Amino acid sequence: MKKTALYLLKIYKIFISPILHQALGVKHACRYLPTCSEFAIIHVKKDGIVIGGFKSLLRVLYCQPFAPSLPRFLKK
Repeated sequence: MKKTALYLLKIYKIFISPILHQALGVKHACRYLPTCSEFAIIHVKKDGIVIGGFKSLLRVLYCQPFAPSLPRFLKK
C-alpha cells in the first residue's frame, strides 16, 4: 500500500502538477520548499500512509495566501 501511494505521488509530481501549473498560468505554485508533493513523498516514506498523509494534508491546507506560517512539524 505504501509503495502504491508513493508511486501515485510521483506520478502526480511528474505529470499532473506541470499540467495544472500550465493551466493556471503559474510557473511555481508552491510557496514552500520542499514543495507539497516532495513533502508528501518524504513523510509517507518516513511516517507511513496515515501519519504522512495527514501531515501532507495539513501542509496543503496551509499552502494558500491567507494561512498563517507553517507550524514547526510541517516545515520538514
